[in-house]
Amino acid sequence: MPTIRAVLCDDESHWLNEEQHLLKTFSQNSGITFDMRVFQSGEELLSCADFTPDVVFVDIEIGDDESGIDLAQKLSQKWPSCQVVYVTNFLRYAPEVYVTEHLWFVLKDSFAERLPSVIESLLRQMEDGSKTITIETVSHELLSLPCTQIVVLERRARVTSITCVSGDTYVVSDRLVALMERLPQRIFAQCHGSFVVGLSHIRMVRHDTILLDGDIEVPLSRRFARGFRERYLDWADDHAL
Repeated sequence: MPTIRAVLCDDESHWLNEEQHLLKTFSQNSGITFDMRVFQSGEELLSCADFTPDVVFVDIEIGDDESGIDLAQKLSQKWPSCQVVYVTNFLRYAPEVYVTEHLWFVLKDSFAERLPSVIESLLRQMEDGSKTITIETVSHELLSLPCTQIVVLERRARVTSITCVSGDTYVVSDRLVALMERLPQRIFAQCHGSFVVGLSHIRMVRHDTILLDGDIEVPLSRRFARGFRERYLDWADDHAL
């Protein structure tokens, strides 16, 4: 079993104690080891220099002047591969968290019940995050890209553009079908004859378009709409309350 490097961030010390207890109990029952760090403010967490977490369990209200949602955006820049699990008392925040990439949104009173599903999703994400795809660009550069960092692939004029979270775009001659065979199927879906998107980077699915990270908008065609929506809902089920 892997060791999960976990950060707990909450301004309520009694919840931090309860959260640690629940994770330790889960560890004893599952055999999964947690290397835990505890912080009571976002500033304290962001100053951490000797620990790279796999997951951060963060409250949405961290004191009077701190937002866990704002903190998650900063965490994605500091630790791009780190997963965020929002843990809160308030269901009203559910729509707001989707402006950031996150693994789960969990209410504190259901944390113990949801924890096995959260960890299962985290382990799958860690497995996918360790996967890379090696590409050869049209300028004959060989690159290895982390699959979870790919936002969208677009086929146009006999080349395919691969855009990543960083904003970098790489152009290859490979067709979409060939690239899809090499990508983890559960985190990518084709939405158009010329577009494949990373499901974790979706911000909104509209009637005929999809909004992605970086304010990238791509078409959703009628031909692919049903299969795409089914794939996206399956993925979303793994990130539900």
